[in-house]
Amino acid sequence: MTDRNFEDFAAGKRAEFLDGARTLAWDEIWLRMANARFALIDAIQDVSQAQADWKPQGEMDADDEATWSIGEVMRHVITASPNIAEIIAATAKGKTVVKGPPGQITAPASDVDDLRLQVTSVSERLLSVGNALPEAVDDETTVPHAFFGDLPSMAWPLFQAFHDGDHTRQIIALKSHPDFPG
Repeated sequence: MTDRNFEDFAAGKRAEFLDGARTLAWDEIWLRMANARFALIDAIQDVSQAQADWKPQGEMDADDEATWSIGEVMRHVITASPNIAEIIAATAKGKTVVKGPPGQITAPASDVDDLRLQVTSVSERLLSVGNALPEAVDDETTVPHAFFGDLPSMAWPLFQAFHDGDHTRQIIALKSHPDFPG
């Protein structure tokens, strides 16, 4: 994707997130985030250790999310989910919390069964973020996203749904690669 195409894509997604934050009720926003997370969890259920570690030949760039293994995607989800939950809760209360840059993996390497448990655990926390929302959600306070710009609290769960969908598609693509271990 050329830089201009990416800028147009990011601007369109940002507008989509902002529009949803303004027009959708919390239960609709939550459902989008939950459905995307459940699809991601479903995509990792039958993955073996060999499959979690596998990457296509010649595509080894730890800084490029597109070249990650399924295990690295899982570690990224484990890293990012608590950050997003904290951003949603803080901005809803009018506080700014800036977390690590996108594409970060700080969760330690682990076996695939432990990674699955950790994904479930951080998902439970993320999906319960509504319990931390005040009665009147602040829609003025924003936190910058590296690609999508300043986002208010209710735009972040919509971003998260997109983010999870992107990684679910990545996992499905890896699983359908002709060299993917059986």
